[in-house]
Amino acid sequence: MLLAYIQLALSMALVGINISIGKEIVSYVPVFLFSELRFLIAILILLPLLSLRGEWKSSWSREEGKVLFWQSFFGVFLFSICMLFGVQWTTATAAGIITSTVPACIAFLSFWILKERLKRNGLWAILLSVCGIGLITFSGESQALSAASMAGNLLVFLAVVSEALFTIFAKRLSGKITPFQMTAAINAISFVLFLPFAIAEGVSFAWGNVPGAVWGLLFYYAITASVLSFFLWYKGVARVEASRAGLFTGMMPISAAAVAVFFLGEAFTWLHAVGMLCVLASIAIGTLRGGERALPIDS
Repeated sequence: MLLAYIQLALSMALVGINISIGKEIVSYVPVFLFSELRFLIAILILLPLLSLRGEWKSSWSREEGKVLFWQSFFGVFLFSICMLFGVQWTTATAAGIITSTVPACIAFLSFWILKERLKRNGLWAILLSVCGIGLITFSGESQALSAASMAGNLLVFLAVVSEALFTIFAKRLSGKITPFQMTAAINAISFVLFLPFAIAEGVSFAWGNVPGAVWGLLFYYAITASVLSFFLWYKGVARVEASRAGLFTGMMPISAAAVAVFFLGEAFTWLHAVGMLCVLASIAIGTLRGGERALPIDS
């Protein structure tokens, strides 16, 4: 079980770090084209490894194929669009803090979809998460940028919901498809979903204007976000209930905020701090198990 916890924590730490790295990349490469290149690199790495591991053949049912598609659509396609567009209009620090609400979203969806027990303290966790988002959204930025920052924060929150659905779908597939097969399939499906939009952007894109360092960051992003993060999360979530796995998404805001403040030089305001405390409190309350009554599950 400890190994599963380490895998989940490391996976989400990589996601958090990549929030800031993605913000830097999309300042040079359009969102859809960037995403397509990311999945292309991942596929070129994963397909040979899939063959070497002897996991090329699969016996997926039609239902499992549908779950894989929706996992890709929500957890990768919509998540990438909302997150990458969102961080262009808000700060990486705010984006990182908003992602702290993923545990509460996963807990709620686990109760609703997977029928996992949701204790009453989970409802307080969700309420605190919403309060934290409100403080971050209305963080007193300049009036000229307030509308854009609010839109950016909303998109990041939609990415949070998409990330929560990603975990729910992954849990439904655990034990039926190997983590490596899921990682390869998700990248391949996402590659197809992004393809028409990437072609439209790539036709008129000035490829020569992208600095070499940005190409290096894109390659790093592909390895960590599309290969390592997926694989580690699938390995961990297979052994842990979805609501408990969701608690480890708290690693996202910690790593994202650290990169944004120490490497991107973004300001960390007191309202950001209060918002983070609210969200962290929601995570703490959500982890409490003793002495709490579980909400009933409809049969």
